[in-house]
Amino acid sequence: MSPASVPVLYCDVSLPVPLDRPFTYQLPETMRHRVQVGCRVLVPFGKRTVAGVVLRTHSIPPATAAREALSLLDEAPVLDAGLLKLGRWIADYYCAPLGETLRAMTPLAGDVRHGKIYSLTSSGHDAARQFHLTENAENDPAFQILRLLDNRPLTSAYLAKKVPKSANALRALIKKGLVEAEDRTAERKHRDRATSEAVVPAYLVRPPHALNVHQQAAFTTIQTAINTATFHAFLLEGITGSGKTEVYLNAIDAALARGKTALMLVPEIGLTPAVAGQFHHRFGEQVAILHSAFHDTERAQQWRRIRAGDAKVVVATRSGVFAPMRDLGLIIVDEEHDQSYKQQEAPRYHGRDVAVLRARDYGAVIVLGSATPSLETRFNAERGKYTRLELPERIERRPLPIVQVIDTRQEFLETRKQTTFSRALIDAVTARLENGEQTMLLLNRRGFSSFIACRACGERVECANCSVTLTYHRRDKRMLCHYCNTSTRVPERCPKCQSDHIQFLGIGSERVEEELHSAFPRARIARLDRDTVRGKHDYETILSGFREGQFDILVGTQMIAKGHDIPNVTLVGIVNADVGLGLPDFRAAERTFQLLTQAAGRAGRGDTPGIVLLQTINPEHYAIVCAAAQNYEMFYSKEIEFRRLMSYPPFSALANVVVRSTKEEEALTRSAVLGNRLTPAPEGIRVLGPAPAAVARVKNEFRYQMLIKSTSRKRLSEVLAGLRNFAANESWNATSLLIDVDPMTLL
Repeated sequence: MSPASVPVLYCDVSLPVPLDRPFTYQLPETMRHRVQVGCRVLVPFGKRTVAGVVLRTHSIPPATAAREALSLLDEAPVLDAGLLKLGRWIADYYCAPLGETLRAMTPLAGDVRHGKIYSLTSSGHDAARQFHLTENAENDPAFQILRLLDNRPLTSAYLAKKVPKSANALRALIKKGLVEAEDRTAERKHRDRATSEAVVPAYLVRPPHALNVHQQAAFTTIQTAINTATFHAFLLEGITGSGKTEVYLNAIDAALARGKTALMLVPEIGLTPAVAGQFHHRFGEQVAILHSAFHDTERAQQWRRIRAGDAKVVVATRSGVFAPMRDLGLIIVDEEHDQSYKQQEAPRYHGRDVAVLRARDYGAVIVLGSATPSLETRFNAERGKYTRLELPERIERRPLPIVQVIDTRQEFLETRKQTTFSRALIDAVTARLENGEQTMLLLNRRGFSSFIACRACGERVECANCSVTLTYHRRDKRMLCHYCNTSTRVPERCPKCQSDHIQFLGIGSERVEEELHSAFPRARIARLDRDTVRGKHDYETILSGFREGQFDILVGTQMIAKGHDIPNVTLVGIVNADVGLGLPDFRAAERTFQLLTQAAGRAGRGDTPGIVLLQTINPEHYAIVCAAAQNYEMFYSKEIEFRRLMSYPPFSALANVVVRSTKEEEALTRSAVLGNRLTPAPEGIRVLGPAPAAVARVKNEFRYQMLIKSTSRKRLSEVLAGLRNFAANESWNATSLLIDVDPMTLL
């Protein structure tokens, strides 16, 4: 029998399970001539039915009897050869099971899961907050349900697992109009709903304008590379307000003119409507939107439009890097330095780095844009891996804002008062209110008070599941853990000594808002943080209200610092520039500099020059000094020398290895075993630890960590593979060993 006539009897399938190997299934007669590599099949796995991706078809019987595949989900591959290759690279590089990686690459869960998805109505969100004020609400299934849905829509299966007797409570909540249910697999008007994200108010739509000399030079260089149809990587380094977006739009025009498609990545969902508005106005129905706020069927519909070639321009958040685009010619990664591009669950990939690899494999051009490039990206540009393009001045030669550093230590000595706002900041806000101008105030910390402590014994109120203090949220009158989302009532007495001398310490954005109302009772004030942004439209509702002049002052966390262009903002106040600066993380100074510089860049983007008031107790720290000077070159030269001396990236490859267990003794013992395996350290490897993690317990799991450095990425990969194999051979729980390659945070 010739090879061509050998029947296909089996397929090897990659499943979304922690076991890092393919599974062989027998194909029923009806599927043997239809299954292709890259298609999804529904198969039995244990007592479950799961969807996996076909890696190979063949006629070689396995050593043990194979179970039969149940059905074919796709008539054509959902992952082509290029995306399968990319998935294998991600799984190998980031030490993740291939099945979990491929699942992250295909947003088609709505095709497989049945049942309903539940979400809160606007009345439901209000009710959730009211429940927080109710005594003994934790015992009410309705409160469990409302609290969970207050974060995101959830399936009936998930709610049933988390909330006892959820079915009756759900029916009652639906009857009251607090919860709405939708069939996950029902056909919806998803084209209208999905593309409606791109239909935004006119103020977000800017007509094309003539490029200035710097923009034109950058665009011409990018266009030349696009026309060669070969891989080329650019760093577009432009100060805030320099017009990077217009360069992006012109580059996309150039790619489309060559018959190519273009992918634009943005770091957060909140930026998507603003960017999508401009893109939809410029490119019309060719635009597709991909981000996690869509329901499964909405994402799947957009994904199919892209795969069919109907959408030639894609605007997406991190996972959009896997969009199945035909004839990919251009990838743009806006705000490439943003740590939102790093996935914090398996597979822990970095969207920017995956984008560079995909551009290389597809022979596409990639543009990495930022006013404050990451150290790694700028270092790559200096080494010649990327071509650096500069936009050194603002549009229409508008000046950068004047930055004034306020030493809050000196402020205290002069006023003998511990206040949130300095005298200079109060005066500056007052002047803006009188002139009809707007103010943005940044404090990168949620909640009202950072923690509660007992003045009698010093006890701090901590989370029952995590080794962190609970944050007080005054609006909900609850204590909240920002790691596991546990919520509890504010104690009337100290849980340790029973004293009633409870003290609220530290400030968050919620307290800043309240103090602003006291200081400026006639001002119209809005707040933008994760507590005010519950649904997928809340972000743009608040921001558009501010942009349209409905509010005088906008206070918020880092969400207000990114990508917003509001011409009437002439004052930006940094309430506490030191938040995050003292964290035990080698990137703390870099993140602080980037956040402060980006926030400062929101001021003076219209005709009136802007000012920035930066309050700090560390005015001498180089991250503060450089941010105040808005001098990236100065910061880079200091920070890169620190990285060189300490052998941190980009001068070494780094991995964070965390051992987790609900039993502290087990976590300690296992981490010690791994440490002993790396003692003495293999050649070319440096090991720090094992030691308790900075946050030693999260979600009732004790955590010990090791940092592993190497100047050879290949050598690091070999060591990590050895640790994974050891854990597998010892039959460790699949979640016991966490490996984060190129970590963005060590907390």
